Amino acid sequence: MTAQAHHSAWQRLSLDVPQAEVEACEDALLEAGAVSVSLEELGDEPILEPKPGETPLWQRVRVAGLFEGHLNPADLMAALAQELRPALLDQLDHQYVEEIDWVRQTQADFPPTVYGDSLWVVPHWCEAPAQAKTVIRIDPGLAFGTGQHETTALCLDWLDAQPINGLRILDVGCGSGILALAALMKGAAQAFGTDIDPQALKASRDNAALNAIAASRLWLGLPDDLPASERFDFLIANILAQPLIELAPILAPHIKVGGRFALSGILKEQAQAVAAQWLAQGLLIDEIETRGDWARVSGHRAH
Repeated sequence: MTAQAHHSAWQRLSLDVPQAEVEACEDALLEAGAVSVSLEELGDEPILEPKPGETPLWQRVRVAGLFEGHLNPADLMAALAQELRPALLDQLDHQYVEEIDWVRQTQADFPPTVYGDSLWVVPHWCEAPAQAKTVIRIDPGLAFGTGQHETTALCLDWLDAQPINGLRILDVGCGSGILALAALMKGAAQAFGTDIDPQALKASRDNAALNAIAASRLWLGLPDDLPASERFDFLIANILAQPLIELAPILAPHIKVGGRFALSGILKEQAQAVAAQWLAQGLLIDEIETRGDWARVSGHRAH
């Protein structure tokens, strides 16, 4: 064992294996004493929108186990050799990993960012820039939505350009609550947020408190709890293409005459299919905007 091994907090053993061998490798790493096991993509093979109950994987997967740094690598490899085929061990990689201050790393990865002309998303530990006009405070947590992903950025850019003062918005798949909060901070009278994940509703509620949003201005609940009679001036949904297609007949009636909508979480090649389904609900499509591999479909109800 090298001197580095004595001073490293962790060590990482990984194997590049076909999909069929993943479970056996996971079990072997955990049996050898791994404190965690992760699965990583090899190459560029996207996995999109699994069906309910599916756990899809890439054709080839890097299975990596994280072990405490003081353990003898030779002992770890011997333990794996007892559980796995010799051919799999030919792909074994070992490296030492230094301790990382994850709090500091998270903060470095999430700087204050401006969207549109004036909408700033600022993590709770930072001061807002002097030039910031409208500021949304966010605590990055378990729920999706910090503004860093292209789909959220597309929605925030769109929202910043809307005349939303005094109006009502529905945020479908609210995640962290960032879109509903952005609307409220820009003067919306009331926002409704729905999500299938109770953790997301809690995150939205916590972020609302960070922004001193009165409970009367933000309704949060599961999709089934939203009254079918509610009508909104704006609807925004940053979820996935297939749910947007399937939910179009349910969501479209919530848009008032003259109301506007923006849909994202959509890959560029999926945008036309999403737009077609919302057109079929009697709505009009204004534009399809793209950023990287992602798209936003926006439109309105004329009558």
